[in-house]
Amino acid sequence: MARWATLRGAMRVSAAAIIVVMTASATSRPVAAVRPNIIVILADDLGYGDVSTYLKGRFSTPNIDRIGREGVVFRQGYVSAPICSPSRAALMTGRHQQRFGFEFNNGPSSRDAREHLGLDPKEVTIAEVLRTAGYRTGLVGKWHLGSNDEHYPTNRGFDYFWGFLTGQTNFIRPTAPDAVNAFPPRAVAAAAQAAADATTPGAVGTGEITQPYAVVGKLNAVITGPARTPVDLGDGYLTEMLADQAIGFIDGGKDKPFFLYLAQNAPHTPLQTTNKYYDRFPNIQNRSARVYAGMVSALDDSIGKILTHLDRTGLAKNTIVVFLSDNGCAAYIADICSPEPLRGGKLTYDEGGVRVPFMLRWPGHVRPGTDYGRPVSSRDVFPTLVAAAGLPLPTDRPHDGFDLMAQLASATPFARPPMFWRTQPIEAMLDDDWKYTRDLDGKETLYNIRNDPKEKLNVIKANAARVATMRTAYNQWASAMHDPLWTGRYEEYVFDGRTYKFKP
Repeated sequence: MARWATLRGAMRVSAAAIIVVMTASATSRPVAAVRPNIIVILADDLGYGDVSTYLKGRFSTPNIDRIGREGVVFRQGYVSAPICSPSRAALMTGRHQQRFGFEFNNGPSSRDAREHLGLDPKEVTIAEVLRTAGYRTGLVGKWHLGSNDEHYPTNRGFDYFWGFLTGQTNFIRPTAPDAVNAFPPRAVAAAAQAAADATTPGAVGTGEITQPYAVVGKLNAVITGPARTPVDLGDGYLTEMLADQAIGFIDGGKDKPFFLYLAQNAPHTPLQTTNKYYDRFPNIQNRSARVYAGMVSALDDSIGKILTHLDRTGLAKNTIVVFLSDNGCAAYIADICSPEPLRGGKLTYDEGGVRVPFMLRWPGHVRPGTDYGRPVSSRDVFPTLVAAAGLPLPTDRPHDGFDLMAQLASATPFARPPMFWRTQPIEAMLDDDWKYTRDLDGKETLYNIRNDPKEKLNVIKANAARVATMRTAYNQWASAMHDPLWTGRYEEYVFDGRTYKFKP
C-alpha cells in the first residue's frame, strides 16, 4: 500500500508545489504547467537499419523520421532484452526485468496460460502510476506480458484495451482478397491444418504459434475490454486497424490527459502485407523481403496517420511521442533483415539485437533536430514520463532508468552507470564504449563499440584489467537480481556467417 499512498499524496499537492520533481537521475527540472498527453509507440522486431534516420537507402520511413526531426534521435538507444516479452516488462516498469524473474519469453501461449507466466502483479506499471494521477490510459496492440486475469491489461493500469495477449497473431486473414503472404495461401492453409491435426500443443484451439503464420485461436485472437470480447477483423489489415483504434482512444475523452501505449506488432512474423504496400517495392526480388518492406511501410503510414491527427486536433503541442522497437530485427529469417551499420539481430547481444530506433518528441521541451549520441535505455521511458507528468516515482522499490530530459539537458556527458543484460547463462555489459559478453558456450568477448560498431575485433586479451573490473561489476549487479521464474528453450541460428546460440 505504500506505493499508492505515495501517489495519492502527490495527487493532493497543489500544482504550485510540484513545479520541480526529483527523478531517478537525482536531477531536478521544471515540469509542464498542464500535464502532457503521452503516446508510447513500440514497434516489434524493427531493426536499427529499417528506419531511414539510421540507415539511408534501405527503406523510406518519413513519418517515423519526423518524430526525430521534430524532437530528438537517440543514436545509442538500448532495450533491456533482445526478445519481446522481457523487453516489454522492463519498458512497462522502468526496472531490470531480472528484478522480478522475467528473464525469458513467457510462451508459447498455452504454457503462458497454463502456468500463469507474466508480469508479476506486485510490479507497478507506468499505466498504474499515470492512471492514479488522473490520466486516461489505453493499450492498443500487443501485450505479451501474460494472458491470465492477474496479468490482463485492464487489471494492470489500462482503462482501455484493444489487441492481443500473446507473441503474434495474423495481420490479415491469409486468404483475404488483398492479402500478400510471404508464402502462398495454400501453405498457410496447410500450416493451419497441421496445427489442427496436432495431438500435442499446437492445435488451433490453443492459439499456438505455427511458423511462419500465426494460427489464430482463443489465446492469440484480437479481443477488447475486460470481458475479452472477440473482435471480428473481417478482411482488414491489423497495422491499419491498430492506428484507427489508437485515434479512437485519443478522441475518447477531453476532460483528462491521456496515456496511450500503441504496441504495433509490425514487422514481426507472420510476414503479411497488402497489395497497397507490396506494390511500393517492385524492385525487391525476394518475396519475403518485399513483404517485410511492405510491413515497415505500413507501420510508417500508421504512425503518420496518428501524427497528422494530433496536428489536426491541436493536441500535438502538448503531447509527448516516444517511438522505439522492442528489440532488433529477426535475423533468423533469411534475406529480410539488415542490421546495418551494426551486426546481429534479435535474440543476440550484438548491437543489432539490443540497439534499436529510439526517438522522442515533446514540443517546447525538446529542441527539434536534437541528435544524442550517448547510451540511453528503454528503462528511461518510465521515469521520464513520470517526471513529465509532475509525479514522483514509487518509493518502495529501486528503478533502473534515468530521466531522458535530464540527460539531454546535461552540460557535460551524462554520467551513466554501466548497462547489464542477462539471459542465463548468456551475459553482457556496456560500460561507456566498452562491451563485454559471455555467450552460451562460455566464450568471452570485449569490443570497443565506438570504434568497432560491427564488433569484429575482440580485444579481450589486450584488456585483462578492464575485463576483470567489468566482471566484478557484473557479478555485483547479478547478485542483486532474482533468478528466472521460468526457463527458456535452447535454439540456434546462423546469420552473416556466424552461429548464434540462445535461450529465448
